[in-house]
Amino acid sequence: MKFKASAPGRCGIVGNPSDIYGGRVLSCSIPARATCTITLGDEGLPDDTTLWDAATQRLPVDGPVKVEWETDIPRSSGLAGSTALLAATVACLLAARSEKPTLDRDSLLEVSELVRDIEAVEAGVVCGYQDAYMVVHGGLQFMDFAGKHPVTGGPHGQMASLQAPLPLLLVTTGVERLSGSVHGPVRDRWLAGDREVIVKMEQAAKIADEGTEALLAGGMDSLADLMNDNQDITSSLGGSGRDIDKLIDRCFDNGADAAKLAGAGMGGTVIALATDLKKLERGLRKKGYTQFMRPEITPGLQYEDV
Repeated sequence: MKFKASAPGRCGIVGNPSDIYGGRVLSCSIPARATCTITLGDEGLPDDTTLWDAATQRLPVDGPVKVEWETDIPRSSGLAGSTALLAATVACLLAARSEKPTLDRDSLLEVSELVRDIEAVEAGVVCGYQDAYMVVHGGLQFMDFAGKHPVTGGPHGQMASLQAPLPLLLVTTGVERLSGSVHGPVRDRWLAGDREVIVKMEQAAKIADEGTEALLAGGMDSLADLMNDNQDITSSLGGSGRDIDKLIDRCFDNGADAAKLAGAGMGGTVIALATDLKKLERGLRKKGYTQFMRPEITPGLQYEDV
């Protein structure tokens, strides 16, 4: 028997990384997807089995299994590529165990929580809630994680699906990094009661509220200011990095009104807002950047025909 599922990457527009600490985030899916196919009764595993081992520790299957992974999401780029691959893998395992979810609203929330819990517990990744919720739900989402805690979880997040123009461009530095290496030190400070981190995460959550209002009202100047404020918060806590700072400066040099991290820092991907996205991309290509993408309201976790 064969099972196949896919999930999209995501980009944080405003509010990240407050989702780790019970905050709020405005985020959008991207057109790139990760796909898992598993075949029962056959044999073969990926070279790196970290995610597979984590998923099967929680959701074991009997007998030999062949696992095939494909992804269009740039590796370790801050676009939730690992989480998307894990979500697709979890979906295949659930189907193989005769536990295939219906993917209605309630089951999407349950699968989101399951994916995040496996990533945090079995895989040992320091992560928030935005990634798992976004790769499972897809679309353009305002997410409220009130009551969530970086270690002990909490109630389900609240989702509001939106429709709005997205004059945004994603630019990947090509520098790979693990999100936990960025989030870990900040999380430890928050857990220790560091007032600076606590206050700035509250500010980032408020930026998500105001940024969502601005986007829906067509107030792109206001959204740009809020995106830049969000980046200032991230940078002040050590979550940016030389390659990101250089790319952000080049975005501004080529007409961007805002530029910030799309996910975790120290490399990864910048999301930029501009009135002329083609001009922005042309200018950045001249500086040697080659990986570009536009946020897109795409479906979340899906089962594929095999």
